[in-house]
Amino acid sequence: MNEFEVIARISESLPQKPAEVVHPIGDDCAVLRLGEKLWVAAADMLVAGHHFRSWAEPEEVGYKAVAVNVSDVAAMGALPRFVLVSGGAADSGTALRCFRGVLEACAAFGVYPLGGDTTRADHLTVDVAILGELEGGPVLRSGARPGDALAVTGELGASAAGFLALEGGAREPERLVRKHLRPEPRVETGLEAARLGVHAMIDLSDGLASDARHVCEQSGTGCRIDLDRLPVAADTREFLLSRGSEPERLAATAGEDYELLIAAPRKTLEELAARTDPPLTVIGEITEGGIEFLRGAERAEPLSGWDHFG
Repeated sequence: MNEFEVIARISESLPQKPAEVVHPIGDDCAVLRLGEKLWVAAADMLVAGHHFRSWAEPEEVGYKAVAVNVSDVAAMGALPRFVLVSGGAADSGTALRCFRGVLEACAAFGVYPLGGDTTRADHLTVDVAILGELEGGPVLRSGARPGDALAVTGELGASAAGFLALEGGAREPERLVRKHLRPEPRVETGLEAARLGVHAMIDLSDGLASDARHVCEQSGTGCRIDLDRLPVAADTREFLLSRGSEPERLAATAGEDYELLIAAPRKTLEELAARTDPPLTVIGEITEGGIEFLRGAERAEPLSGWDHFG
């Protein structure tokens, strides 16, 4: 049973949602109405041996745990505001170092840490719950429409390259290693995308191939993605080729880029690209049905990304 089959089983067991819950489980965040405001809520966990190895310093783990939650909030078009952080570590010194990374990330992303819990554990584990504030309505995964263009922010594959470097015992190239250990969630782009009324959005945590599929499943559509259009930076490409990896394939499947995948009319995407940084790259389109990956005019093999229970 994969992660999303587990989520589906859990969803089936939930009681009837209270009036305050606008949008429950199944998106990057849940949406709540508290008083006059709409808020988004999410949680994400990092576990030693599964999400990171001994090459990750505790400060880096704490930083990343906050960053990946901020990315979920960005994907809903919301502003990250507050976090609760819980974790386990083998000793108090490791726990304090991890929390220093949490505080650094909170300062970087304008988030206030409300507290949490700590305990002794055999393996370093950090769980972050986040609240974000919406200006208007949320951007969901379910709004994509046939004819929409499909675009990504920034670049793909750099985090995967950084992971491969770390797995090989190196901290070079420094830029690629940093991309893996200290993601840059696209908060401003997410906020502007929501203001412009994009149809659907998701953050690229599980890999483009899997996350595009999530959008299509929620929207009742298909998509066509041209792998040759994926924005892979020159240093990422060079590093991956030196390790015997195909850059475009890894960029589509490896995950942990924490860029945004956005479905919207081309005109809307052009306006978004003019208003925000980093660059926006159109990589395909939303179709009536079926998931297709292309290399130029030729159909490529089916692809999939990260499975948390794989």
